[in-house]
Amino acid sequence: MEIERLTEAEEIVMKAIWDCKKEPVQSEVTARLREYYKRDWKPQTVSTFIARLVRKNYLQMQRNGKIYTYKILVKEDDYNKDQLKQLYIFLYRKNKEQMRQDLEELQEV
Repeated sequence: MEIERLTEAEEIVMKAIWDCKKEPVQSEVTARLREYYKRDWKPQTVSTFIARLVRKNYLQMQRNGKIYTYKILVKEDDYNKDQLKQLYIFLYRKNKEQMRQDLEELQEV
């Protein structure tokens, strides 16, 4: 499965969803965005980003009565690995040795 790229805002919303212990509702996502990510977005804005994440196949909306919950379709680990792979190809042009050196320097910080 190919993972579609996210905008920075979509990535923050997805991170807030991954942080939830269970399939969240929009109000939980909005609260987490406000508390942990310092994003004071209106519920409609959050809803728009969630709709984009559904279209990009990161989430699936599930209706429970009048409330929607969001089932995660792309796991955070899979997303992180894909992002690292893309960064590796773009920045290092598949030069593993240079990447190893840079990672070793980062560990010293």
